[in-house]
Amino acid sequence: MAGVWAVAATAVALIALLDTSDSDAKRTARGAADRNASLERRQQRLGKRLGALDARIGGLAPAVDVSNLEARLGRVEGAATAAKTAVEQARDELTDLGKRVGTLEDAPPSTGVETGSAEPNSSEPPR
Repeated sequence: MAGVWAVAATAVALIALLDTSDSDAKRTARGAADRNASLERRQQRLGKRLGALDARIGGLAPAVDVSNLEARLGRVEGAATAAKTAVEQARDELTDLGKRVGTLEDAPPSTGVETGSAEPNSSEPPR
C-alpha cells in the first residue's frame, strides 16, 4: 500500500508542478505581451516626438543665413558705435559753443564807437 501512496503522491506533485508551470507560462506570456504593448506605445510616442523635432529643425534658418545675419549685425554695431561717437562730439561742440555765447552775452556792451574798419585788412580808411 505504501507503493500506491508513493505513486499517488508523485502524481499529485506532478499535477501541482504542471499546474504551476502552466500558470507561470501564462504569467510570462502576459508579461511579455504587456511589455511588447508598452514598447509599441513608447515607440509611437518617440516617433511623434522625432517628427515634431524634425519639423522644428526644418523650420530653422540655414547656417549660411545665420552667418549673413551675423555679418550684417557686426556692420550695424560698427555704424552704431560711429554714430554714438559723432553724437558725443557734436554734444561737446554744442556745449563749447554755448559757453562761448554765454561769455559774449556776459561781456560788457560796446560803446558803439567804431575804432577800426568794418573788415580787417580793408583798404578803406576808418570813419
